[in-house]
Amino acid sequence: MLYAKRRQDQIYKLDKAISESIQRIRYHVNEGHHIDSSVERQVMDLVLEREEIHKLVKDMMIACSTSSKSRRSVSSAATSAKESAVEGSSTSPPLIVGISKDLTMAKDQYYIHLAFALSERGHHGTQDSAGPTTSSSSNTTHVQYGRRVQIPLLTFCETLATEFESTLTSTAMCFIADASSSLSSRVFSALFQKCSSCLEIPLVQEPAWMTTVALLLRRKEITEKQAEKILYSLCRMQVLKLEWEQRIGSRHKTVVFVLPGQGCTAVLLPLLQKIFPCERHVFAYDGCVDSVKRGTAMGRWNKKRGVEDPASLVPFYGMERNVSAVVPLAPMMKKLPQLPDLLAKLSKDMASVVEAWMSSVDAMIELKENEKKNMYTPFVCRMEFLLKGENVEEDNRVLMLEERGRLALCNVLQYITGSRSRALDDATLDAAQSVLMDLRREWRKEVAGFVEMSQSTRTEIEDCVFLHKMILIGDKTLPDTVIPKVEWSLKAAKKLTSCACCFPGEEGEGDDEDGSQADDKEDNEVMVDEFAVSTVKSTASRNTTYVDGKSKFAFDPSVFTGMK
Repeated sequence: MLYAKRRQDQIYKLDKAISESIQRIRYHVNEGHHIDSSVERQVMDLVLEREEIHKLVKDMMIACSTSSKSRRSVSSAATSAKESAVEGSSTSPPLIVGISKDLTMAKDQYYIHLAFALSERGHHGTQDSAGPTTSSSSNTTHVQYGRRVQIPLLTFCETLATEFESTLTSTAMCFIADASSSLSSRVFSALFQKCSSCLEIPLVQEPAWMTTVALLLRRKEITEKQAEKILYSLCRMQVLKLEWEQRIGSRHKTVVFVLPGQGCTAVLLPLLQKIFPCERHVFAYDGCVDSVKRGTAMGRWNKKRGVEDPASLVPFYGMERNVSAVVPLAPMMKKLPQLPDLLAKLSKDMASVVEAWMSSVDAMIELKENEKKNMYTPFVCRMEFLLKGENVEEDNRVLMLEERGRLALCNVLQYITGSRSRALDDATLDAAQSVLMDLRREWRKEVAGFVEMSQSTRTEIEDCVFLHKMILIGDKTLPDTVIPKVEWSLKAAKKLTSCACCFPGEEGEGDDEDGSQADDKEDNEVMVDEFAVSTVKSTASRNTTYVDGKSKFAFDPSVFTGMK
């Protein structure tokens, strides 16, 4: 069967990419030297006993607590404790090198490999644990790594999770999920990196270890409960590392996690929402057709030019985008049995991206369907609001590209930074807008360079998407997409034509969950453009329990008018 054959090729590609990511991180830890695994094993500490693991975790938590106190009160004792912790190189939060088996020890045991920083040279500038190793000026940080540790994955994460469950943090987390073939990853990563001086929000960008956890769960090598423990403990450890490095700004106190590409979203997003229901979540998407063009283009650079596509570049610790954005970890075959026959009409690369995009959108829709239970209320961000250059009618005036893009940018930054009630300063918005303008120019060049897609191929892609009953071309948006406005809302407009206290025809408007005014029909008109294939809920099939005031009264009005 063609679908099964392609699936085997996808999993092989994913396994290879995970292995290469571990080697890339080891290369970074070894300061640019390739060291044979047998040699590296000689300097690797095996921490296997539960008591040793508990001591390692306790020492790390104590060191970070001491560091936090030293920042609040200038104490020589606290400062010396921190310095000794750095010199010891085993108490500061470590870099996650990777997750893998060690066949020389146990065939069914997974280990996590950690590297502890030995010293830092220079100044605050590079992002080692939560960003690419780049610097915009002479302010650079070079990290040397000392102790390397190999620990049983589950025991370590369970111990770490227990410690974090009893530890409060004032730092918020924001998770950005993708359904745009990594367009959103590139845009938001560039924004927070290039505006780091004014936003002061560090970035954990598409970490490879998250992809590994998602793959292990899909293979049923770990249970869902175990995956939750791993994600919870390692995300909290990444935040702790950034707090230790004093890279989290005092104003917004937020760390942004950009999840690996759309192929992993269906596995990771439900778990992260369950673990962190009160943290911020962004779901950023683009049309299926444009996502297919972008996803298939990322692989062509390597084949034609022998170099990496700039669009697929990630930090040293990140997962390759031309894999994470293309390979669907949660195939749609079980939900849509007819899908393999339609995907067979497409090329291998196109079929893979279509299924990855559909799986990501499906995960978001499923969460939204049960939002009252799972508390999933994300900022649904349509990337074309940030990047596309058409004029839009709103509030009886023409909203030009720059103004609409600035509003969309302001809205999403307000949400991510948690600053909706206290406006972002003009300098921050101007800097972000300047970065967005550069990104918009890059995006236009990228779109112009896409291989032209025939109408028949576009139709075949749409046929695949139409199999999903909740995905329609409709008005081109996902449910609850945030419309660029000064008074924006996380929830779509819900307008009542009458309430139980009014006669038919007396209209009353219901407020949404955020207390903002309900949007009107003009908001839907904003959506109508040439956007390819996107999603919207079908309201025609939705059963409601309220009385329709247009057709009948909610009660007998004569009871209140003295007519009886």
